[in-house]
Amino acid sequence: MASSGSQKLEEKLICCICLEMFSTPVTVPCGHSFCEKCISSHWDKEEQGLNGQKVCTCPECRKSFPERPKLSKAVQLDSLVDLLKLEAVPRFEMGKAGDAQARKCPRHGRPLELYCVAEKRCICCVCTVRSCQKHKRTLFEEERKAKEESIKETLEEKQKEVEKIVTEIQKLEQQMDHTKVFSTKFRLGILQKFDHLMETLKECQKKVVERVESEHATLLKQMEENWNCLQHHLETFTQYNKTVEGLLSCADDVRFLEQHLLSPPCKLEVPPVIQLDLDTNAHTITEFFSEFDRLLEELQSNPLNPQMTDRKISLEPKVFVKRMPGPCLSENELRTKLLQDQQNLTFDPVSANKYLQLSDNHQKATHPQGFHKPKPNDPQRFEPWQVKCTQTFSQGSHYWEVELSDHSVIIGVACERFPRRKQAHQKFTIGLDKLSWGLHVQEDSYVAWYNKKSTKIKEPLCKFIGVLLDCDQGVLSFYSIDNNMKCLHIFHTTFTEPLVPIFWLCEGTAVTLCQRPPSQIITDERSPDL
Repeated sequence: MASSGSQKLEEKLICCICLEMFSTPVTVPCGHSFCEKCISSHWDKEEQGLNGQKVCTCPECRKSFPERPKLSKAVQLDSLVDLLKLEAVPRFEMGKAGDAQARKCPRHGRPLELYCVAEKRCICCVCTVRSCQKHKRTLFEEERKAKEESIKETLEEKQKEVEKIVTEIQKLEQQMDHTKVFSTKFRLGILQKFDHLMETLKECQKKVVERVESEHATLLKQMEENWNCLQHHLETFTQYNKTVEGLLSCADDVRFLEQHLLSPPCKLEVPPVIQLDLDTNAHTITEFFSEFDRLLEELQSNPLNPQMTDRKISLEPKVFVKRMPGPCLSENELRTKLLQDQQNLTFDPVSANKYLQLSDNHQKATHPQGFHKPKPNDPQRFEPWQVKCTQTFSQGSHYWEVELSDHSVIIGVACERFPRRKQAHQKFTIGLDKLSWGLHVQEDSYVAWYNKKSTKIKEPLCKFIGVLLDCDQGVLSFYSIDNNMKCLHIFHTTFTEPLVPIFWLCEGTAVTLCQRPPSQIITDERSPDL
């Protein structure tokens, strides 16, 4: 590395005209030195510019000479320039520490000696005078030291990031191992659960069939006894009638009077008519399914536990008797539990289709038949015959019940951004996309709709429908509310948006939102007939 003294010496040996190191330096009378070729060219230009007058000036101090001075060679200055050039030769033979100094400037061909901070490049002595005169310049050693510290700081930061990435990779590998173990355990639990369910189904099938056969056998036996009793009475009365008819046809008065005291048979006590109760037969099956649904709910409450419950579905034989339908909803344990989460809903008049009419404080929606003046159009109104509720649910468990006046109604839930427009050739839009789920109450069955896929459910129609929405568990269930509460269909999904109850009503139908009783005592006198 060139010293500061050597740097200043080189600056003094530069011609102010060509800004290069002196080549054949000469001295003018004022004492300043220039390259012989540079000063001669300078004076030639001055003489041409002054109309041939022989007036020459010094480019350094601007002193004028009436006549062109004679130039004298600066011998010592020339020797000093040669010596300085010879000293620059060994720099190319230095080791690795001097490689940067040995390289030449691509602009001037001079050795690189300083670093320009402003232009961020190595410069030579000519660059120092010309382009980088006012820039901050440093020695190679100082600039390298500063940059090495900066690089070391960056290296430490990147090393910390590498360590962090390695730690995250290790955590991810542990999670992958745990996931594999969990997957195996989960698969084993599922297989065990399904095996248990299949065994339970087979056992329950056997019990249900035995129970129905036993009850039917008891019924048939009672019918046979009644038949034998009636047959005996028939024979007795037939024999008595024949005897009486013969007596009436007897012409012998004495014989007639002797036999008219024939005792008639006792009065017939007709046994009660035994009726086959189809509702009770259905009750035997629905009771089993209710128990089975509760078993499924217990299994769903802890789906990751491979251990199975030992609970068995018990169906004890009962006397097969005729029962009149009555209001026993309050005795249903499942409904009593669901009513704890019952919500009081109201219809949203802004969203109601222009042909739907709301009444009873927006708790009843009706789609009347015939011509009725429609409401004014509004962007928030549904184009199909649909209406939503004002309440929205995003978390927790919620339950509500609705009363239907007839079939051709859809009960469901939808995301808040559910479209209002009508789709081509479709009367309703509930369940035709991924933003809504619905249960269509048809004339002879139910149909569950989601994402244009339908599932037909062959069950008797019911006037009251219950809806259970569990946002946290991702479960949407529909129940028919009758003497026995029955689950019609269950949707399992993941709800990512707030949901709102929604309905579609065909012409001539009405839907009433059932409200929670003010007291804690639940009483219900609803009729099960639709």
